[in-house]
Amino acid sequence: MAAQNNDSPAVILEEALTRFVDECLQGDKPDIDEFVKQYPQCEAQLERKIRDLNEIDFLFDSLIRTDEVEFGATVAPQDLVGQKLVSFDVERVIGQGGMGVVYLARDSKLDRYVAIKSMPTGLLSNSKAQARFKSEAKLLASLNHPNIALIYEIIEDKEGASYLVLEYVPGETLAERIIREPLELEDALSIGGQIAEAVAAAHKKGIVHRDLKPGNIKITQEGRVKVLDFGLAKTYDRDSKDSETAAIQPGRIIGTPAYMSPEQAQGKETDRRTDIWSFGCIMFEMLTGRHPFECGTAKDTLQSIIKRQPDWNLLPESTPTNIRSLLRRCLDKDPNQRLGDFGDVAIEIKETLNKTQTTPTSKLLKAVTIFSAIILIILFAIVLRLLPKNQGVYSSKEIRLVVLPFDNLGPAEDEYFSDGITDEITARLAGIHGLAVISRQSAMQYKKSEKSTKQIASELGVDYILEGTTQCERSSDPNSRVKIRPQLIRVADDRHLWAEIYENDMSKVFRLQSDVAERIAQAMDITLFEKERQTLRSEPTENMEAYVYYLRGNDYTSLLYQNKDNLIIAIEMYETAIELDPNFALAHAKLSHVHSGMYHFRHDRSEERIAMAWKESDIALKLDPELPEAHWARGVYHYWCRLEYDLALKELEIARKSQPNNSRLIATIGHVQRRQGKFEEALANYKRAYELNPQSSIQVGEVASTLRNLRRYQEAEYYYDKAISLAPDEDYFHFVKATLYLVWKGSTVEARAVLDRASQYFKLEDKERFVNLLFDLDIMERNFQGALARLPLKSTKISDSLTAPNSLRYAKIYGYMNKKELANKYYMEAIENLELEFPKDPNNVWFHSAFGIAYAGLGRKDEAIREGKKAVELLPLTKHSAGGFNAAKDLAIIYTMVGEYDEAIDQIEYLLSVPGESSISLLRCYPTWDPLRDHPRFQKLIEQGM
Repeated sequence: MAAQNNDSPAVILEEALTRFVDECLQGDKPDIDEFVKQYPQCEAQLERKIRDLNEIDFLFDSLIRTDEVEFGATVAPQDLVGQKLVSFDVERVIGQGGMGVVYLARDSKLDRYVAIKSMPTGLLSNSKAQARFKSEAKLLASLNHPNIALIYEIIEDKEGASYLVLEYVPGETLAERIIREPLELEDALSIGGQIAEAVAAAHKKGIVHRDLKPGNIKITQEGRVKVLDFGLAKTYDRDSKDSETAAIQPGRIIGTPAYMSPEQAQGKETDRRTDIWSFGCIMFEMLTGRHPFECGTAKDTLQSIIKRQPDWNLLPESTPTNIRSLLRRCLDKDPNQRLGDFGDVAIEIKETLNKTQTTPTSKLLKAVTIFSAIILIILFAIVLRLLPKNQGVYSSKEIRLVVLPFDNLGPAEDEYFSDGITDEITARLAGIHGLAVISRQSAMQYKKSEKSTKQIASELGVDYILEGTTQCERSSDPNSRVKIRPQLIRVADDRHLWAEIYENDMSKVFRLQSDVAERIAQAMDITLFEKERQTLRSEPTENMEAYVYYLRGNDYTSLLYQNKDNLIIAIEMYETAIELDPNFALAHAKLSHVHSGMYHFRHDRSEERIAMAWKESDIALKLDPELPEAHWARGVYHYWCRLEYDLALKELEIARKSQPNNSRLIATIGHVQRRQGKFEEALANYKRAYELNPQSSIQVGEVASTLRNLRRYQEAEYYYDKAISLAPDEDYFHFVKATLYLVWKGSTVEARAVLDRASQYFKLEDKERFVNLLFDLDIMERNFQGALARLPLKSTKISDSLTAPNSLRYAKIYGYMNKKELANKYYMEAIENLELEFPKDPNNVWFHSAFGIAYAGLGRKDEAIREGKKAVELLPLTKHSAGGFNAAKDLAIIYTMVGEYDEAIDQIEYLLSVPGESSISLLRCYPTWDPLRDHPRFQKLIEQGM
């Protein structure tokens, strides 16, 4: 059992992780669910941390493999010391790495020292290494900046070996300088500014360094900085992903581990923001003498980079606030939220340096400064005494906050107003970088809850809780008085850090919201950037009656969004708000979003509905081009109405820059990426959305389904269990967990066990999805009579793309039973039924697939293949990963039924190569594939999967 103590949750979490790792190293890996229950103080956080360990193991293995592939061929360099290359007398080796050996040589012609870089002999035959070496020459030659080492020329010897002749920069490296002691603030700013200007110049040329580190930075005796070694650099083009000059394969991890950005460490695509991350590491190291992430081993360092925050307490007290903020922006793990332009870095440092250098140093001012410092030290000591154990002034990790539903102290009919104020404050706080705000969906579960702050914090994994009350005399009257009383609680010691009463006219409600958000940021010591401050202070409308209707619209969209009645009422509310204030951009954006929902959820599939969605988003963007909700609405339009995924992502990412912690927005990005087949990227966003919405069974279900499509079945099982624990009365999660065992193991026994547990919550025969699944289980067990018994005797129902009309099912079963006459009868009935419905929706993919299967059953081969191919053409995987996958699978079934076995296996192999529901287990046990079982290629597929 875990030791019980009074330490803070952070200490307990660290001890629990240590214990878990120790037990794993001893070969006795604990059951995760049982293990985390021993630590109720931090159960949710501990569970996330343990699950993350698997990802770190995988990434570390990737790093090891990359090192072996990249440098495995490197052998001792050819010794050029004492030799003469053209006019250069080689004197000694001054540097050596995986991609080159550097010599000091004297140029006898110009009487100067140069640096000559050669390739290791083991890489001379490596075409990719040679390409990178030559690309470095071209890259360096294109750069002309006083802070970048120059290239003089490139020479070759008789054997064809290439050498770069470079500017020799005497002096020490920044790494050697840091080892002695941390730099003074002014020196660090001076060096950092020169580095920033050098790399900014490279970025303007379209060149990313990708290996910035103190060892690649020289400092001359005059204090001049020179950035060296562009050997891992690449060119980038904002509109192209194929412009990399170095021959780097996708997924390869390139660079020095300690200075890698999180995306670089994971082998993802990199751009100039990875240099900004490395620069942040260098600045932190100059100021503190310690690297922000480096640990004892490369694996620990990798884990730290991906999962942990720097210890901001290490920064000297003299570090200006804007430099602290700059470092936080440089070291944001999300590249979309990271500072994006080195020019901004250089300007910020230059302005700070100018202020430092122009500060008067009179004796009087020095005395005042010393006196002020003494006062600050005393105050600092007082603050430290008030802080709980292990709690620093600056958080060493992402700050997590939940805004609990404010209690309505006014009339019951004003409940929507109280909820609306809560949502608006939540939205404003969610736009602050470095502050992870739990979503409304999870927070609303604690409305009127009797749970303690400790319980809520443990379940949500938060550091702070904001709660409060609202009271409004007459919410629709702009002259009415509004009172808001928020209070911020720090979970670690259950201390009320801040509380205040705000009272003003209804017309000042936006000022009240922004004041609350700014005071919370101050209480948590979060520095706001000017743009964030402007966003917090925005006032979307001057018409309070319009705002009230807008809040009412939000109240209906916060309910079950797919419900047609809710969407219709929301449209009425938003339209009324717009009538009262035609310039209410936020209301136009929300109205566009709802129109797109009416189309997407099949309540109105007309072009008129699509046009309304476009029109309202267009008005919103014209009224406020930077409004994140407007870009979100436009992105949803492209996604839901037009299936234009690249355009959708472009708009959604713009919105995300202003709302980096909006779980619904992040999940929407995941939906689009999954539609595109970008399952790994979608998974990262779903996990982030789940972190921000930890009580949402839907969010955790998205994580599980994505892992399932990636064929990471054991992880998917864990998340399905989590979804069931959050919503045990939701039949869908029991259903998908049961089907998981079919895809994963082909186990009808385990699937039936899940259904048995589900029967505790509902009658299986009342749920269509369970009846369909029981039918499939009978088929897989070859219990064809049992399957027939589950079908009604008469049915002409045409279902959606997830099921088939019963006539097709009868036909398939009789086909499995070799009762050809009965099978043909039902295939003909299926065609008759389909022909009745087809004119209503001729581009429905499922109709074409169903026609193809029915034709195949009747032996009408050409017609069957034509219809199957038409379905794939209408909905390829790139247009809809799930629907496209089903269309491709149906084509494989058609090929099997008409005897085109090689084409069927080609299709199956393709389906197994991409994320989706195909698996060897299903191939092994489903009777659809019986005709292929004697085919050598099919047998080989089965054997490889065993």
